[in-house]
Amino acid sequence: MNMKTVFKTMIIAISMSMAASVSASMGASAGQAERLERGISNTQILSLKTPKRYELEVDRSTMLRLSSEQPAGEPSNSSFIKATLYDDSGRSIAQSSSYQGELYLSRQLQPGAYELEVSGWTPAGKSEGLSNRYELHVDY
Repeated sequence: MNMKTVFKTMIIAISMSMAASVSASMGASAGQAERLERGISNTQILSLKTPKRYELEVDRSTMLRLSSEQPAGEPSNSSFIKATLYDDSGRSIAQSSSYQGELYLSRQLQPGAYELEVSGWTPAGKSEGLSNRYELHVDY
């Protein structure tokens, strides 16, 4: 094994270790939905492989207004983001997506349980910055 290969292997191992610790601290684990609350969410990481899921309980008829935003200082045209809202039977009832890094979703909801799924990606070479991060702005 030459030095270049050893160095690359070390970099990959360190990167994977750092990514695991960051994702562990960024909210619910894969497959586990986090509660969607009014206001601004914690910063999350975009992923196509592991979409982020949020639970929403509505106790009265209301209008859901949801938007996404990338952290300050990052150009908003650097990532694709998609959100899909599902009713309690698992049926898709609303969807929004954007290649500009920001999405908007508005839907009248009746009392019940809902799930929001958010996924996305960033262009190659952008994952080390903030372009693969998002925050949700929620009102209902």
